[in-house]
Amino acid sequence: MFPRGAVRAHALVDLADCGPQGPRPKGDRHDEEIERFRRPTFVFPLPEEGKVRRLVLALAISLGLTAALSGSVAADISLPQTNQAILSCNDGHSVILGVDSTTLSGLTAEVQAINASGTGLSCTLETTTTDPSAGSPKWTVYDYNPSGQAIAPRNSPNSMPATTSGTTTMFPFLPGAFTALLTTTDPSLTGDLSERTLSDSISVSGPATGFMTQHNGGDCVSNLPAAVRFYFVSPSASGSTPGPPPAGFYTRFWWSNPVNLPLTMGTQSGLITAAMSDPTQWSDWNGKRATDPAVVEAFEEAIHHVQTIGLSFGGECFFETGVVAEYPGTPPPYEVFSSSFSEG
Repeated sequence: MFPRGAVRAHALVDLADCGPQGPRPKGDRHDEEIERFRRPTFVFPLPEEGKVRRLVLALAISLGLTAALSGSVAADISLPQTNQAILSCNDGHSVILGVDSTTLSGLTAEVQAINASGTGLSCTLETTTTDPSAGSPKWTVYDYNPSGQAIAPRNSPNSMPATTSGTTTMFPFLPGAFTALLTTTDPSLTGDLSERTLSDSISVSGPATGFMTQHNGGDCVSNLPAAVRFYFVSPSASGSTPGPPPAGFYTRFWWSNPVNLPLTMGTQSGLITAAMSDPTQWSDWNGKRATDPAVVEAFEEAIHHVQTIGLSFGGECFFETGVVAEYPGTPPPYEVFSSSFSEG
């Protein structure tokens, strides 16, 4: 653990980038204070086509997300999510939500109201109308952009997107890029997963000498070890996690904890498994275990209404700070990640 002052400074520096935290000593008031400063960046699959409307706004992200998302708390994943609402702010937050038209209207109105409050932060709001019949990639990989403050999907062929054959999905690690997520919204893998157990046979191969994360996400004091773990999203699971806004937002996002696979060598493999119904194996955005009475009800809601599921890359301290392959030279060849994801 850092000295008290050093930890606080670290948390403030990492405000825009740090992913969800790992276990912390219970009853440590200072750690609870620090949790409120650390916020990850989250994404949902972006459409490949659509008309984009951009509005430049100012909003307070800590209050804005709570207000803006309040209209979508009861979002039903069975409804057509014909729009993507994308908020990106100059403090590094980037949030992308699949919403129906009614929820989008409420979100836009809330954002405009927050903008009128004069908070001073500069943000952009983009909305993209999609054609549900157009389909989307089975799995999508996301990387942090060069600033490290927002995540973007690899959609175009030139971006080296994830490719899927049967139940195996593969993608190359791009040199210098921190990969954050590998996710899917495939209806056959989402929905009510309350009685499912997740399994993933993972392997990496290629010329890399190892992997690292960033922002001391490995063990809280360094960027090692890098790790990959399960991750899922449930828009309807807005809970009452104690803390400042956006407290209800925390319980929409869940990570397997402690289940993960450390990425330590350029060639290795391993199997990870986690039962969706076992609250001892999951924690939310705020680091709250699903066994915590404050989030139990939200966790139960979440596992019955999963919209997005897959893998999150980070460390054993922060769960979504991204992972980069350490190349001895300039690729090709590339280091390749392989995932054989299944639900039983």
